[in-house]
Amino acid sequence: MNKAVIFAPFWRQVGHVGNNRVDRFVRWLAADGYHVVMIRAGSAFGQIHESWGTEITVRDPMGLYRDASSTGVPPQPRNPNKLRRALAYWLFNPDPGVVWANAAALHPVVLEAASGAAFILSSNPPESAHVGAWKLARSLNLPHIVDMRDGWLDEPLKPSLRTSAFRQWREGRLESRILRNAVAVQVTSDLWQELLLKRFPCLLNKVTVLTNGYPKATPLPQSSFSKKVGDDLLLIHAGKFSGSDTRRTPDLLLGPLLQNLSSSKNVGVIRFIGPLSQIELVSIESFKQRFSQIGWQIDCPGNISRDKLLNILSQADGLLLLSTSNAAIPSKLFEYIATGRPIFIVTKMGSSTWHICEKLPQALLYDASGMIRLDTLSVSFFSQKKIKELDHSKMIPEIYTEISLRDKFRKNILHRYFS
Repeated sequence: MNKAVIFAPFWRQVGHVGNNRVDRFVRWLAADGYHVVMIRAGSAFGQIHESWGTEITVRDPMGLYRDASSTGVPPQPRNPNKLRRALAYWLFNPDPGVVWANAAALHPVVLEAASGAAFILSSNPPESAHVGAWKLARSLNLPHIVDMRDGWLDEPLKPSLRTSAFRQWREGRLESRILRNAVAVQVTSDLWQELLLKRFPCLLNKVTVLTNGYPKATPLPQSSFSKKVGDDLLLIHAGKFSGSDTRRTPDLLLGPLLQNLSSSKNVGVIRFIGPLSQIELVSIESFKQRFSQIGWQIDCPGNISRDKLLNILSQADGLLLLSTSNAAIPSKLFEYIATGRPIFIVTKMGSSTWHICEKLPQALLYDASGMIRLDTLSVSFFSQKKIKELDHSKMIPEIYTEISLRDKFRKNILHRYFS
């Protein structure tokens, strides 16, 4: 049986969005007859056998990745400390997770389990996952596949990479060595590919695009969902704002939304579901009175499970999305599209998110620069009659389905390099 190694420290970390992408790789590889060896970080060393292969947990000496207790209680989040975080990211190249990555790449159980594999696949962020996989691949003379959920030096998430020439040089050398050594590189948007090839033309034959996609069990548009005339509308925003990018703040969405709703006759509730930070809650609070004056209430009920969230999204009158990046595509966009519900999107004109959403009949786009407003929210935008009249094949494009993405992964990676 063929064997494939996945190097993903965040695997099984509650709420980590990277799990969704890696889960697809696990299922696709297992379906194609691979025994998957998963290398993850956790509170203590462990090894378990799954239907798809073997999962090896290497203890994280930095305590960045901690597991739930034996009773299932999740670990308490660490108290934020900006000075400690900045110092750690300055000292470690490319990030503090490199301590775990180096330990995992040298662990005797990992070396034995990975020996003889067809390839090693690593997914970022953190970029240290690529460092560990690269070192493990060199030790065992195995091909390395680099899966980039986000860019590294292209539109970097880390503030130090945006402001420090030394940091750019230091991480740039590491990025260059890893990407040049890789047998294949996957990125999640056409713009990521364009940016990467502009810096590394030599990677032309290595870089392919594999976007994120719809949840495995994609629901159909809720044709049975109906509202009475005069009912309050429900608009939902799912997840955090800042997350990996502190420049993504609620006011960038709420400002344009307030402007649009002010010119409509709709009233209702705007609901922010997710583990919002205190800073995000304060920002949202500052808008409550202004929305109340035009008949809209705002509530923040907190976080819920992903399965429950996906069901709730499909029952909303509209969904809200903010994307401040040019190249990155928020993974929640694909969860939104799969519901068939109307989507109000604030993003940069010409961004990857813009290019996808301008083709969706249920999307209303607002240029994040404020220079262009294509439309205003209206009763017709949320009407069931309008949604039913739209072409459902365009509302939920097939290219982001599980089957389409799996076939692309097989063609670009498995069949091309390992058949």
